Parts: sequence; C-alpha cells; structure tokens
Amino acid sequence: MSGSNTVVCPISTERINENVVRLVALLVIIVTLLGLLTGSWLVFLLLAVDFGLRAFSSGFYSPIRQIAQWIAQKSSLGVKLTDAAPKKFAAGIGLVFGFSIALAFTLNWDTIATGLSGVLVFCAFLESALGFCVGCVVYSLLNRFLVLTALK
Repeated sequence: MSGSNTVVCPISTERINENVVRLVALLVIIVTLLGLLTGSWLVFLLLAVDFGLRAFSSGFYSPIRQIAQWIAQKSSLGVKLTDAAPKKFAAGIGLVFGFSIALAFTLNWDTIATGLSGVLVFCAFLESALGFCVGCVVYSLLNRFLVLTALK
C-alpha cells in the first residue's frame, strides 16, 4: 500500500506524501476526540466536509491537510510517496463516517455516535502510528474482486 516508488495503483498515477497522510490521521484523531468531548454534531459535519475535500480533490482546500503539510515541512519529515487513489478511497469512507456520526449526534443516538467515533479513531490510529490504512486494504480487495469478476 505504501512506501514504494513504483506506481501500482490501477486507477491513477497520482502520488502523495505518506508522512503527511499519517499526520492527517493524527489530526483526525484529535478532532474526533474534540467532537466526542463536546458532543457537537457540527465538529463531525466539518470533519466530514474535510474528508470530502481530500476524497474528491487534491485536498488543497482541506484545513486538516494544510495543517499536516505545515507540520511536515516544519519538522523536516521528508517525502515518502504512496499511491493517492487508495488514500482518497479511505477519505471517502471517512466522509461517510463523519456524516453518520453527525447525524447520530443530531438524533441523540449518542451510543451509536460514540461507537462510530471509536471505529474512526481506531482506523486513524492504525494509519497514524503504524502506517496501516484499513480503507486502503478495502480498496485493494475491491479492486482485486472487480478485476477478477471482469475477467470471468
């Protein structure tokens, strides 16, 4: 999923900095915990919008990505390229989670909102701390399944 300098994604040749992605995941954890502490559906709505900006564009207008980019530059983390398409797919899943959590809080389904937030934090932790992207694994499996199905 990450690290190599060869393009392996069948969808796109676009590459992004893995170090920035991992910082984004750390910031997602912080924002999610802030949302849980405040119980604010608005925090999760804004988080969902940010995920959408990263999923459906270059992410240039994503405040979370901009902050992560700034931190990466200031801390001299360097550049470690990885395929962008799986990360965009994962951001799309984050978009669904963000909207779902916001909706759950709006409907006073606090237990569901907290559970979904826990899943989001866990996945973001795996990305941030270990460089393991759950959404990227799903992306890879879907690609394999769809390619194998198309070949039949």
